[in-house]
Amino acid sequence: MIQRIGTLLSAHCNIDALYLESEAAEARLAGLRLGERLIFSAAISEEDLFSCLSEQFSMPLINNPENLVNSELFRELPLDLLQEGKFLPMEMTELHLHILVADPLDLDTVQKLELVTGLPVKCTLTLPSSLKLIHERHFEKNTAFSQSAVKIAREYEQHLQIDDSLSVDEIRKRTEAEPVVKMATLIFDEAIKLGASDIHIEPSEHHATVRFRIDGLLRQHTELTKWMFSPLTSRIKILADLDIAEKRSPQDGRIRYAYENAHYDFRVSTLPTHFGEKTVIRILKHDQSLLDLVNIGMNENTRSLMSELIEKPQGMIFVTGPTGSGKSSTLFACINRITHKAINITTIENPIEYKIEGVNQVQINEKAGVTFASALRSILRQDPDVILVGEIRDAETAQIAVQAAQTGHLVLSTLHTNDALSAITRMRDLGIPPFLIASSLLAVVAQRLVRVLCPHCKKLHPLSENFKRRWNKLFNTTSPESAYEPVGCDRCSNSGYRGRTGIFELISVNDTIREFISENSTETALRRFLKDESFHSLTIDGIEKVLSGITSPDELFRVVQIDEGSVSP
Repeated sequence: MIQRIGTLLSAHCNIDALYLESEAAEARLAGLRLGERLIFSAAISEEDLFSCLSEQFSMPLINNPENLVNSELFRELPLDLLQEGKFLPMEMTELHLHILVADPLDLDTVQKLELVTGLPVKCTLTLPSSLKLIHERHFEKNTAFSQSAVKIAREYEQHLQIDDSLSVDEIRKRTEAEPVVKMATLIFDEAIKLGASDIHIEPSEHHATVRFRIDGLLRQHTELTKWMFSPLTSRIKILADLDIAEKRSPQDGRIRYAYENAHYDFRVSTLPTHFGEKTVIRILKHDQSLLDLVNIGMNENTRSLMSELIEKPQGMIFVTGPTGSGKSSTLFACINRITHKAINITTIENPIEYKIEGVNQVQINEKAGVTFASALRSILRQDPDVILVGEIRDAETAQIAVQAAQTGHLVLSTLHTNDALSAITRMRDLGIPPFLIASSLLAVVAQRLVRVLCPHCKKLHPLSENFKRRWNKLFNTTSPESAYEPVGCDRCSNSGYRGRTGIFELISVNDTIREFISENSTETALRRFLKDESFHSLTIDGIEKVLSGITSPDELFRVVQIDEGSVSP
């Protein structure tokens, strides 16, 4: 006959019967078991309770089972059950499955395992704290992802060879195999959960590597066997409506994907390499709330000035920066600010990144003759008020855009330059006369993205003397004595950073700057003028974000390219 837990606790822990009865009543009210209530009130320890449970259920107890867990069995057991954290495997033979549990009454897990394995399950008791610690060690961060990927790949290894002579129908059949579908879904879901902006699937001689770009940096997450890589690539190409038989030419496509009631656009690009096709997937979320000047990192003064500029009836505004610096997000945040107005807004993009209600969006298709220049000409006949040109990269597009800005249209576009002033030089290089630049240009914004320090683990640290000297030399200003630095925790995947924000510089073209441009003044002369005017440069904006604890000094040094000619504080 099984003894009552109260009786065992009273005998082993010298707990008064009346106190035990009172605690049992409190436990019932709180929906707790008696042992949980007693631990909560510090009447007993976790070890005391489980020593009594071991005796009550005649179940062996191991307090520290770290070295007894057999991680190889993770591949043989259902991952969804493992991830629940209710058990860990110790041994599996032809006769039984031996597991660790922290709840002797969890018959549901035992029955599920017996059903899956066809083996009787033998249980050993351990402390909940020990089970949780070991479980987190094996399944925290991307370990669970890797375990799942390995397990799915093993399911697929019944295909013992890769045959390049397979017909299209045979390739398609392989891509529809359950393990391949699971693997694609696993990679997509994991990338979204981790906030990745891109997925890279890169083949090598013996395997393929899956990497995610998170907060601007690529991180390796798992490896795929050569047996899984080929059908997975074909699976992605089918979803993106690409030609699975064509492996010698680059291809581009798009996948619409839903995850947890949110919708995403995946821009898929394949590229033939020596060991097979490399696949890169850009992840774009349909969330217009993110496209707001408040959310992209502009300080109040810059945001206020930008809001005024985009209300202008005509002129040209450029957003500059290298690839991946958030230029498109800034442009669409501007568009979002004015979509409520009774105006005609048309965009020319390659490809369309964000779909915005009430905006006419044109997709570039060079094969069909739809280029930036030809589309821009056609749009001018559509009575537009605001035109967004995804990128100005040739003289023809630049000339038409300037003409549009001078004939009653507000034109927004991007340029690939290092800072705001370089945009003026770039327009000159494209053959636009200085007087036309001066008369049409309203403003130029330059930006970068910096990683945001994790608010849960960042720490204030004193700066070394060497670091201070470097700061003083680069920024021409006295460094702070201390600054927040990354540490790393579970919430930021031990990177010390969580998310990114922008640093900005904005040149609003006034009469003096127009005169400089019209006279074809050098960049050096313009920089000198802006420095005298206490221009709020990229560097200054970055320093402010360091002093505010938003980012770290190292991150600012990494992102902002500083040279002697730059506008310094």
